[in-house]
Amino acid sequence: MKGDFEVSISKIVTPFSFLKSHTHDYYEIYYLMSGRRRLYIGNQCYSLKKGSLAFIPKNVPHKTMTASPPEHERLVIYFHDAYIDSAVKEQPDLLLPFSGQKPVLELNQQEQAFVENLLLQMINEYSDKDRRGRALYFKSLLTQLLLFAGRKQPDGSGEEIKPVNPSIREIVQHCNDHFREPMTLGQIAGQFFLSPSYVSRLLKKYTGHSFPEYLNTLRIRESQRLLRETGLKMIEIAEQVGYLNITHFNKNFKLITGMSPLQYKKMAQNMEHVTLKHKPEFLEKHRF
Repeated sequence: MKGDFEVSISKIVTPFSFLKSHTHDYYEIYYLMSGRRRLYIGNQCYSLKKGSLAFIPKNVPHKTMTASPPEHERLVIYFHDAYIDSAVKEQPDLLLPFSGQKPVLELNQQEQAFVENLLLQMINEYSDKDRRGRALYFKSLLTQLLLFAGRKQPDGSGEEIKPVNPSIREIVQHCNDHFREPMTLGQIAGQFFLSPSYVSRLLKKYTGHSFPEYLNTLRIRESQRLLRETGLKMIEIAEQVGYLNITHFNKNFKLITGMSPLQYKKMAQNMEHVTLKHKPEFLEKHRF
């Protein structure tokens, strides 16, 4: 690694695994943007999926290996102690995610949107080495990410309570599958033979968000993917994710991501500029 911090993005479509574990004297944050991987940290194995956020301590053996299917995209942040030292003095447990009980976090839709927004801003800063205050702003974003992950660590009172209500699981899955279609709380409640107020309470308890907030998050998350991966016009993207009004789309996009769709698209283009394109011989060396 050159310098005190670095960002690496890779898109890989062929089977690819590190044959041996490796170590380094700096911290690593690994975020899986798409696909599946297996991550080994020490003697523990973790199954990663889209939205998995892993914290790998320095000097600990680790490697990633192919899962099925092999296609995946990941973003990795590296940084030295020296880079974050001043922030650690102010917040001594800032590095808790690297030593806590949960080195791998599985993020829900809202958390993925928050984390990916931070990561895109990091990429935006990292890709422009001449930007004024680049290192400081990057450090502030990294600090936000570490604080977020630290708050997700168990506090000693036990693991987070996971919902077991089968109704809410079905409702959430229905929303995930049909968010592009017109949808209201009353319609959802009627479909599952429940009262709107009961569905609203369950959804709030399960996701931490109201029905409109959850639905908008799903739609904006999909619009972010379309902005990154397609050349569709804004009005076309808005319609594809369920918005009939472009003004409503723009308003919700900025509310959830903190930026306009156009700003997001420009930042996503910066991500392409720093994406690592592995040479064929590199992939062949690590192929099964």
